[in-house]
Amino acid sequence: MPRTGFQAEVNGFAFVNSWQLDKGESDHMRQTLTGSAGQASNSAAGGLGGLLSNRIAPQLEEWIDAALPDYYGMCGGMAFAAADHFAAGVPLPRGRGYDDIPQDSTPHGRALRDYLWERQIQSLQLNAPQLLHWMLMLHLPLPFAGPGWLLDRAREEWAELKRHIDTGHPWPLCLIGSSISPFDNHQVLATGYDDHGDGTGVIYVYDMNSPGKEQTITIDTRFGQLAAVESVPNAERGPLRAFFCERYEPAPPPTLPDA
Repeated sequence: MPRTGFQAEVNGFAFVNSWQLDKGESDHMRQTLTGSAGQASNSAAGGLGGLLSNRIAPQLEEWIDAALPDYYGMCGGMAFAAADHFAAGVPLPRGRGYDDIPQDSTPHGRALRDYLWERQIQSLQLNAPQLLHWMLMLHLPLPFAGPGWLLDRAREEWAELKRHIDTGHPWPLCLIGSSISPFDNHQVLATGYDDHGDGTGVIYVYDMNSPGKEQTITIDTRFGQLAAVESVPNAERGPLRAFFCERYEPAPPPTLPDA
């Protein structure tokens, strides 16, 4: 049972992942995804060229243009920030409890929220192309795509995740469900794993949607599509269909004003 030493109740934020976005933030998040659409379309088209890519791109734009709710998560920012602090050996400004979400009304709250927002956008800039590519491969009726294609990729990512954990590094994961909205997908921080040696296993995670306790994702890669049981399921996202190890590099945590 390899573990990294990351403990959700110590090294993860105490507050829940629920943030009210203003119009500028919502637009920025949507534009960040839109900026990745061309790369994702080209990846999904593969060797079939620009004609297919041009047919795929409008579908992506339709998914991205779906309404972004006023309350939304900064799961990527929280995962990156928690990993940053763990890598630096610096205590996390985790807050006092579930509802202690940083507010703009204090210098500490403003600075912490700005830091999480910055890391949120960076997580999308780095990983949205792969997220959108994999969503296209899941949902579009392409002859070389579908759940089986994602299952093969998930097997590769399972091996990659184990390599990260074996070196002691908790690692951000992107979780892709059956929803056609990119905003329904999720980012968590993987902190350990069990490999049963038969195509099944358990991923231990810090999930900021349910803070203060280690969560689990039980996976089964033996059949035609990924099967998973999550301790924190999400009805909007739907059943887990794939996951990948995100592009991530630790960044020095900022010094924040006193709380």
